[in-house]
Amino acid sequence: MDFSPVGPSYWVDDERVAAEEVATDFVNALRRVEVDFDGISIDRPCDRCHLDDYRIALGLITLDEARRMTATVNAVLDRLNL
Repeated sequence: MDFSPVGPSYWVDDERVAAEEVATDFVNALRRVEVDFDGISIDRPCDRCHLDDYRIALGLITLDEARRMTATVNAVLDRLNL
């Protein structure tokens, strides 16, 4: 076994990096329709269940936040005539 010093790359998880790229694209797509989730995060794969991939968690939103987001998305879509 190699016991030489490690650098920051020791901690890099390629699957996590890929999940961050997807999550970044997802957040940017939401922002294009003026929606932002404060509690968004990336969850690690579950060791105790059948979920093997990283997941994007949108967090919890109140009913009022859902109403505001719905109105915002609908207003953006109306401006685009969609």
